[in-house]
Amino acid sequence: MSDHNQVNNKPIIPSYSLAEQFEQHIELAQEFLATLGYHKTHFLFAHSSQVLTEILENFTSTLEELKVAAEELQQQNEELVMARQAVEIECQRYQELFEFAPDGYLVTDDRGVIQESNRAAAILLNVAQKYLPGKPLTLFVAEADRHTFTSQLEQLRQLPYSGIPAAILYRDWEISLQPRECEPFPAEISISAIQGYPEKVIGLRWLIRDMSYRRQVESLRRQLAEEKELSELKSRFINTVSHEFRTPLNTIYVTAQLLAQTRYNLSAEKTSQLLQRTDGAVRRITQMLDDVLLFNKANANKLELKPALLDLEPFCETLVEEHQFLASDRHEIQFISHGCCQSACLDKKLLHQILNNLLSNAIHYSPKGGVVRLELICNSDQVTFQIQDQGMGIPPEEQSQLFEPFHRAENAKNLSGTGLGLAIVKKAVDIQGGTITVDSEVGVGTTFTVTLPLK
Repeated sequence: MSDHNQVNNKPIIPSYSLAEQFEQHIELAQEFLATLGYHKTHFLFAHSSQVLTEILENFTSTLEELKVAAEELQQQNEELVMARQAVEIECQRYQELFEFAPDGYLVTDDRGVIQESNRAAAILLNVAQKYLPGKPLTLFVAEADRHTFTSQLEQLRQLPYSGIPAAILYRDWEISLQPRECEPFPAEISISAIQGYPEKVIGLRWLIRDMSYRRQVESLRRQLAEEKELSELKSRFINTVSHEFRTPLNTIYVTAQLLAQTRYNLSAEKTSQLLQRTDGAVRRITQMLDDVLLFNKANANKLELKPALLDLEPFCETLVEEHQFLASDRHEIQFISHGCCQSACLDKKLLHQILNNLLSNAIHYSPKGGVVRLELICNSDQVTFQIQDQGMGIPPEEQSQLFEPFHRAENAKNLSGTGLGLAIVKKAVDIQGGTITVDSEVGVGTTFTVTLPLK
């Protein structure tokens, strides 16, 4: 009776994986075959027709399920094969990317011992690729950087990691590498971690880039930029100076013509005025030539410092008198002195360039009737010159560019000038180890303060 019930009640297969279900179906089919054999032996005459029919039906159903399971297994197997092929292709692609990358790639253990390398790394280190595994990367670090490299590598091993599978530990670390039997070269290194489980660093990935070529390119770019800037400066210089020379030369020419044509009819006062105008034009040309020569020397780093003892009070008084003569009654130039200034050790020529340019600018950019003031302050270790005017002033946004060659403030572009004066002043101050500052307000005036150390 129990055997008959077992045939009628087909066992229910629990929910397993497809492979387990397939195995269960096979076991069930085997049970049906065993049952069929049992009934064939013991119940062949009593129950043969009914039992055999039920067994065959269940067996047929099981075979169909086996067939479906087999087809599903076949499909899954084909999918697995395709997936494996895709993985192999992808692995091959990454291997080729690794192998033929233009930059050097290394894989090391956490102590920096090389495990894998690509061709570029072997070329950079001048070692055959097959001989690199097992060698410490430290061997290829230039001696000057080796201690730093070792210390950084040890720090990498101590860093905590928080589950990031490829943490970037260093990016663009500049270091000097030394290939086998070759000169060191500048390299840029990026390092990432290879993590095991759980959160344990088991290796390091290294990207190595030779910076020699890039630095050469950067150097060439700088040289080209400097050449371009120099070319632009020369062009601006020629245009500016040729324009500025034209005015005083015309003044000299016209004055000479007037003197030649009316020399017998001119009063002594008129003749003196014409000669004074000529003298001013000549001085202007002389100053521009001096500025040009000094500017060229400074740009060529040929400006020499020749300090000597100077009595600054008479030196400044002479400058003020010369400028007052040229300014005539259009401006008043005041001179004030503080302290003992009889024996200052300074470069006379450079100091003359500084004060001459600043006084000329103060007069040039001041309205008629304005007061220009030169104040001299002498201390034991330094001397300070302050040149103050009541001119148009300099806009705040342009004050940082004042000392650039050929720079002209927007509110002064309609006035004559080469734009070299303040650039020359700055160079003359710098070579003497001094400082220059400007305090200006538009519509009120400007004060330049020059401080020079006494040597």
